[in-house]
Amino acid sequence: MSLPPLTNNELSILMDLRLKFPRAFQTNQTSFLTQEIESSIKLAKIFRLSIMGEVRMGKSEVGTTIALLYVKFYNYFYNKGMFDKLDIWKTTKLMKAELSFGQDHIVGSQQDYMIQIRQLYNEGKLKFGQIFQIDEARDAIGGLGSFSTEIDLKNINNIVAKFMISEIWITPDRFLDRNCPYGLYVFKKDMKNRVNWCLLYKIQMGEGMIRNYIFLGWVAVPLHGNDKLRKEYNEKKNQWIGEELLGMGDKRTMLRKEASKLIATDKIFSALTDSGKQFMLSKSQQISILEDFINEGKIQDFNEAEKFRIVDEARMIILRNKGVY
Repeated sequence: MSLPPLTNNELSILMDLRLKFPRAFQTNQTSFLTQEIESSIKLAKIFRLSIMGEVRMGKSEVGTTIALLYVKFYNYFYNKGMFDKLDIWKTTKLMKAELSFGQDHIVGSQQDYMIQIRQLYNEGKLKFGQIFQIDEARDAIGGLGSFSTEIDLKNINNIVAKFMISEIWITPDRFLDRNCPYGLYVFKKDMKNRVNWCLLYKIQMGEGMIRNYIFLGWVAVPLHGNDKLRKEYNEKKNQWIGEELLGMGDKRTMLRKEASKLIATDKIFSALTDSGKQFMLSKSQQISILEDFINEGKIQDFNEAEKFRIVDEARMIILRNKGVY
């Protein structure tokens, strides 16, 4: 099928697009996008894609299908020895292996994504070329550390490019600015043919650092055949929804609390005076101990305001355990 079977209502919705890009509107670019994925892998270059669309339109399904296709291409070139001579194997903790794509490679936020790749790399389990799907189902809420999260993500995005850690970003209402050269807008579920039809956009920087979105045509993404992964993905989504309904804190808040509990176990940090009600060290000195933990890789880095919050909570934990209050 070369073009989507659009209803009159759907054609009306897309009227402006048809008038502005008449040729692209009649063009199927599925092969083009497939070739772009293949080309990125052959060049050992990171592949990034942004996906958006209305709720329940199949964005997650589209992302998973593309991730599975990416893995198929990667493993083909890997088994041909395409990546054997890269200059990273002796100087990094990266794993050199065939890829897989499962529910462990699907995360619900950029914070989860950063935590996961850091943990995998520290454990020596991060595979060169691995692709992740980040399903940003909700907008990030501003708060302590939110700006640092954005900076961390940009830094990591720049660093992992050499490691070819590829990403599919999913949001309901916008294309994310994550250095993605292409964006897919999931427009139509064609259940008869088991295909999701998407509008393909080239995302590029224009004058005045304004992003331009150039419509290229249609992309047909079939439903993948991995029912086990589909079930696990849905279960993961249900868990995210449950956490949202319960009003659970964001992951960065949880990381701060975990850091407080860990630092509170340090004997020098927790030392009290003879009265048992005051600390031997000042807060500034305790922050220095916290920074030692960060430098040793025991705790992730935090901004200055967060470090004060972590130390305050650690002091509270210690005094509470001592029965001071």
